[in-house]
Amino acid sequence: MVRVTAERRDPRELAAEGLVTVREAQRFLGIGHNKLYELMAAGEIPYVHIGAARRIPRAALVEYVARNLRGGRGA
Repeated sequence: MVRVTAERRDPRELAAEGLVTVREAQRFLGIGHNKLYELMAAGEIPYVHIGAARRIPRAALVEYVARNLRGGRGA
């Protein structure tokens, strides 16, 4: 099975599930503001600028977690 990551997905498909704010992404991932910005700067989590605000595709967060799961079956 080929794993489709945020880097390989069509950006339109990635954004189709909606965008979240930085604060919502922090809550979803359970991390702080600085760590989230580090992940975005490193290209680990894609984002879009809308004016001065950053928005993150909801699907990108799910894919980030899936890529970084450890333990359990299949990981």
